[in-house]
Order: sequence, then structure tokens, then C-alpha cells
Amino acid sequence: MINGELIDLRAGAYEARVATQGATLVHLRHEGCDVVIPFDAATSMPEGWQGRTLVPWPNRIKGSVYTYRGETYPVPCNEPETGSALHGLVGWSDFAVASDTPQEGEPSEVVLLELALPASYAYPWALEVTVRFSLDVTTGLTVTTTTTNVGAAARGIVATGAPLVDGEAAPAPYGVSCHPYLTRSVPLDECVLEMPADLVLDVDPDTMAPTGTRDITGSDWDWRGGRLVGDTQTDNAYTGLPEGMWSVRLSGGDGGRSAVITSNVAWCQLYTADQLGRPGVAVEPMTCPPNAFNTGQDLLTLAVGESHEFVYRLCEEA
Repeated sequence: MINGELIDLRAGAYEARVATQGATLVHLRHEGCDVVIPFDAATSMPEGWQGRTLVPWPNRIKGSVYTYRGETYPVPCNEPETGSALHGLVGWSDFAVASDTPQEGEPSEVVLLELALPASYAYPWALEVTVRFSLDVTTGLTVTTTTTNVGAAARGIVATGAPLVDGEAAPAPYGVSCHPYLTRSVPLDECVLEMPADLVLDVDPDTMAPTGTRDITGSDWDWRGGRLVGDTQTDNAYTGLPEGMWSVRLSGGDGGRSAVITSNVAWCQLYTADQLGRPGVAVEPMTCPPNAFNTGQDLLTLAVGESHEFVYRLCEEA
């Protein structure tokens, strides 16, 4: 039970394992080949947030504090080396298994996980989070994260609460992402990476806080059209992505096939897993960039009763 309950899904040549802690993707394989870097969830914790669901913010909050609508909220620092609050509040929470029944006529296996996130001093809104993993024989794994704001805490004498706007609780600040590492089971240096982003977000090397976006043309961070990764390192957010659905592809190894992740959000973090020995690349579609809780850039808000849906798909393609 190190990572909660482990649930196996199979559909044709695809097989996946999901852990309830963090609504985590443990592995995804197609015809026996890993699409994402796996880990042994029965005996160990994931490295580098592998496969975890990131709610209610992705990436980092600079200095582990944010100011929203005039109110300041300290949040737990879980990355001491940068002083940041990293990847939200649910990555280590144990979700409940709500359903494992596919929709009628759906050629897939499905598991639905759900979590109630109570309000806290760090985040005085209560959220209901559901994560649906659907494994299909043709399209691979589709993951849908739906988050609903179910309440806002009022300010007490000492306790923080949601800010008031015209006498009503302000909507909850919100962002969402995921953390799979694409792999071809060979060193990343030998792989070709393709990503259709036009801009990269530079960061301060000490705090990893954003310092500004720039055009990637002519730089080592230009992945348009696909190129060999080689010794290039990145731990940056990218934007300037196409409208609608876009894909990131990692190719290499035997068989000439690609691991592919597809989404439609405005941002995507790439991390070349340098601290893990570069066995693959983290590809994290994100609704907002790092430190959005402070900057407000592309930050979503959820009024009480309002929901947001985030979808991504993982597969192997020729």
C-alpha cells in the first residue's frame, strides 16, 4: 500500500497500471514496450513526481506564498532547494475508487478515482477532484481530470478565508497538469523529440521562477519538426502552441515507433530528467505557467459550483 491501491487496465495490446495515491499512472505499455517510464509501485515511491496528478496548481509557486485578490496565503514548501511550493496539494493524497465501468459500447477499460480536498489555510476552497483513466485498444490511454469548487471558507478571527468580492466569496484560483515521462527504453540522448511550441519560458536558476518568454528560433530549445535530443537539457515551460489539439512525440530505439502525448492546453513543461539519469523526458501539459498564482497569467478561476475539465491522451504510434 505504499502508493495506495494498484489497479490494472488492459485493452488489446495496451496495458496500464494506476495507483490511487496521487491518481498516478504507474506504467503504460503497448505490445510490451513502455510508453512512459515505469516504476515498481508495490515497493517504491515514484521518482520526480512520475505520473502524478497536479491540482490545484502545476509547477511552482515562488517563495511558497501567493497573493490573490489582495489576500496573502503561505503554502507548504516542498522543494527546499528553490524555496518553492511544487505541484499542488493532491499528489500524495489517496483517491477513492469510484467506478471501473466503461460507458456502454466503449471498447475500453476504465477506472474513475475521486478525492475531496478540504479547504485549508493555504487554499481556503474545497474541491472535488475526479480522474478518469480510459484505456482503449486503438487510441491508448485517455485521462480526464474534472475539478469542482464545492465551497469557500469564510475568514475567521485568525484563520484565513476566501477573499470577498461584492460580499461574495471570490472564485478559487486554479491550474491543473499531469507528470508522465515519455520513454523509448533507450537513453534520451539517442531519441528524437518533437514539440510544436514557438516560445520558451526562461527561469531564474536559483528559484526556477519565470523571468520571461522568448522565441525559440535558432536555439537549443527549438523542437519544431523534431530533432535529436543529444546532450540538450531543459526544465522549462513552453507556450505558443497550436490552437486545438497538439502533440509531443518521442521517437527512438528499435521498431521506429513514437511515444505520443496529446492535449489542448496553452502550456507544456519539458524536463529532460537530468537528475534521474535521462531515461526519458517529462512532458507536462499545463493550463498555466509556473507561479501563475502570483502573476495571474492564464490562471483559471472556479466559482462555487463551477467545474473544469482537463484531458490528455498517451499512446504509441508508428
